[in-house]
Amino acid sequence: MEVPLGVDLDLFRPDRRDPAVRARWAGPEEVLVVHCSRLSTEKRPELAVDALAALRAAGVAAVLVVAGDGPKQAALAARARNLPVHFTGFLPDRTAVAALLASADVVLAPGPVETFGLAALEALAAGTPVVVNAASALPEVVAGAGMVAAGSGAAFAGGVRRLLARPERARRAAARARAERFGWSHAVDGFLRVHHELCRTGQPAGGWR
Repeated sequence: MEVPLGVDLDLFRPDRRDPAVRARWAGPEEVLVVHCSRLSTEKRPELAVDALAALRAAGVAAVLVVAGDGPKQAALAARARNLPVHFTGFLPDRTAVAALLASADVVLAPGPVETFGLAALEALAAGTPVVVNAASALPEVVAGAGMVAAGSGAAFAGGVRRLLARPERARRAAARARAERFGWSHAVDGFLRVHHELCRTGQPAGGWR
C-alpha cells in the first residue's frame, strides 16, 4: 500500500491570490511564472530561467519570480542577466509563499528527482497549474492539472504555453481539484490503514511517499 503525503489545503488555497502581490512582480498584460525551491543542482532551477528565455523569444510577455535560496543563486543571476527574473531569496513566511503561488499564472517544477514535490502540490492547492519534469514522480501527482516536460527550457516553455491556452477559470479549478485529493485528512487515513495492517499481519504493508 502506498500512502502519499499531504498538503495544507487551508493555508494554500485560491483565495490567497493577491492583486498587490501580482502587481509587484508583473504588469497587467504579463504572464507571471514562479519557481519555488532550494536553488541547488538537483532542483535544476536553471531550466526555469531557460524556460523564461524561450517564452520571451516566442513573443510571450512573461516574467519569472524565483523564490528560495541556495548555492546556485549567483550562477542563476548571471544566467538571467537581461531577462525579467526576480529573486526573492528564502521566504520564511508561509502565508507569503501561499500568496505568491496563488498569484502566479503558472508554476515550474523542473527538478528531475522529485519523489513527491510538495511545492508543486502547494501550487495546485493555490489554484495554479504546474509544469513538471517528466523524469520525476510529479507527472503522477499533477495528472491533468499540469503539463509534463522533458528536461529543457524550451520544453518547459511549451508546457507553459499549453497551460495558458486553457481558459483561466478551468485550469485553476482543475489545479485545486487535483490538490484536494492530497489533503492531510486523506494522508492520515492512509497512514492509519497501513498501521492497522501492520498490527494485523505483523508484516510490512508498504510505505508512503
